[in-house]
This record gives sequence, structure tokens and C-alpha cells, in this order.
Amino acid sequence: MVSPKLRQLAIYSVLAALILAFCVVMLGAYTRLKDAGLGCPDWPGCYGFLSVPKSEQAVAQANQAFPNAPLEQAKAWPEMIHRYAAMTLGLLIVFITILSIANRKHPGHPHKLALTLLGLLIFQALLGKWTVTMKLYPPIVMGHLLGGFAIVSVLYLLCLRLTQAMQPLRDLRAAPLKNAAAVGLGLLIIQIALGGWTSSNYAALVCAQLPICEHPWWSLLNFREAFSFYPAVDNFQYAPHLSVNAKITIQVLHRFGAMITASWLGWLGWRLLRQANTPRYRNLARLLLLILTLQISLGISNIIFQLPLFTAVAHNAVAALLLLVLITLNYGLNKKR
Repeated sequence: MVSPKLRQLAIYSVLAALILAFCVVMLGAYTRLKDAGLGCPDWPGCYGFLSVPKSEQAVAQANQAFPNAPLEQAKAWPEMIHRYAAMTLGLLIVFITILSIANRKHPGHPHKLALTLLGLLIFQALLGKWTVTMKLYPPIVMGHLLGGFAIVSVLYLLCLRLTQAMQPLRDLRAAPLKNAAAVGLGLLIIQIALGGWTSSNYAALVCAQLPICEHPWWSLLNFREAFSFYPAVDNFQYAPHLSVNAKITIQVLHRFGAMITASWLGWLGWRLLRQANTPRYRNLARLLLLILTLQISLGISNIIFQLPLFTAVAHNAVAALLLLVLITLNYGLNKKR
């Protein structure tokens, strides 16, 4: 029989990892928005050191080793703090996997989900390395963002499974919205990916007007260049390989995606609020509508105020919260009774 204390330790570890993973994703967004993704041009250290070089001798040695990428303390520190947090999260996930294997005989313990999490961690670490070594290659940067959201999502599912926070609850009026909730989750994931593509290609500020872009935006679209995966450049920082028209195309797609996703999720929240019989699903509907409204407000603020750092990072954070609400809804509607 598995020790209850061991299982309780697994629950606390997953909760701690979930909070840390959320922070790591936000630190990644902050690092990206500060243009600090190449603050340390090597990996996993920084200019050959375990920390950011500080002494005059260490700085001189760093600049000599990387003459094309002189050390900038203001960019190196966000990158290294992000790496330290990510490494701590990695160790915690390894610990969770070990606990899950030890708990595998416990009825209903999701050890397979923990193994999936470990696989995601390994792939995410590789993406983190390639982000630096491939000089911010946009598909890798976008994949790294999605990997962070995926780790947060799997940790959240582990929390739900371990804590039994969503016990089976029959709601005949909410059940028909199961497919609509799944579509909403899919649309949100696509929209997060579009946001990652926009950010990794430095297209966030190319359109200053609402709701779409400056007139005549439709005549400027260039889809082929906007999704060119093999541009011949050595460094992708500031997207030197893209024309303004390509960036406009990316931004326009992101905005259309936002409109479609917001419309669907708004309709889903409204239907769920009107149809559900149980407080659980009505509360989820209210939370979905509240977070969706906040996310729309942050998106508009990013455009009006030209991407202020706090608002841009908050836009990522609220996207993650929106994702967790939809996972909760889908988990509840699809869980076997």
C-alpha cells in the first residue's frame, strides 16, 4: 500500500511546480519582450560562465569570446533568471516523476501523465537551447512558447487528477456544450500560436490602428513571406528577413484570430451561463467571460499604448489563465461519470 504521506507530497510538489511553471512562462514573455532572448549568446551558461559576468576581467573575457555579441548586463540578467527558474522547474518535474512512479500502484494515480510531463520537459529544454543556438529562429521561439503553455496545462491536469478537484457532476443542460467547449479550446491554442508567431517575428507594433490595420491593409498581404520557414539569415532578432508587408500579414491574421476566438468563447460563456443547472458550470461561465473581457482589454491596450511591457506580459498571463479555465471546463464536461 502506498503511503498517504507520499501521495500528499506529490500533490504539494505538483502545486508548487504549477505556480513555478506559470512564473517561468511569464519570465519567458518578459525576456522576449525585453529583446533579451540572446542576452547570453551561449547555452546553458552565459558567455562561458555559470552566471552573468560581473568583474572587469570576466566582462573582458566574455567580450573577447563573443566579439559579435558584446555583453549587455540589462539583457543578460533577464535571460539567466529565466534559465535558473526553468532549471529549478525541471528538477521539480523530475522529482514529481519519481514520486509518480513510486505512487503508480495507488488506484487512479496518473503516473502516465507525469511521464508525459517529463517528455515535454526534455523537449522544452531542447527548444530552449535551440532558441539561443539558432538565433531566435521564429518556429523554434513559437514552439518554445507553446511548450511552456503545454507544461502548465499538463501540470494543471495533474493537479485536477491528484486533488480530485473536479468530481463527476451531472448537468444535463451543460453537457450538450461539450463539443463547443472543445472547439473553443482548439481556437484558443491556435490563437496563442498566432500570438507567438507575431511576437517571434516582431510584428506586434506594425499596425497602430483598430480594428484591423492601416488602410488599405488588404492590398499589402503577403502570406508566402509571412510564413517563410527557411529564410537565409544568420540572426533572426528583429526579423531582418521580413518585409513590412509580411509583418502586416502576421498581425492581421492575429487580429482576425482574436476576433474569431473571442466571439466563440463569448458565445460559449453566454450559453453556458444560461443553460447550466449547477453552480459549478455557471461559475465557470462567469469566470470565462470575466477573463475573456480582461484579455480583450489588454489586447486593445497593447495597440493603443504601443505595447507597454507590463500590459504585454499581462496579455500572456491572462492567455494562460484563459487556457486553464477552458481546460477545467473540458475536463469537467468530458470526465467519465
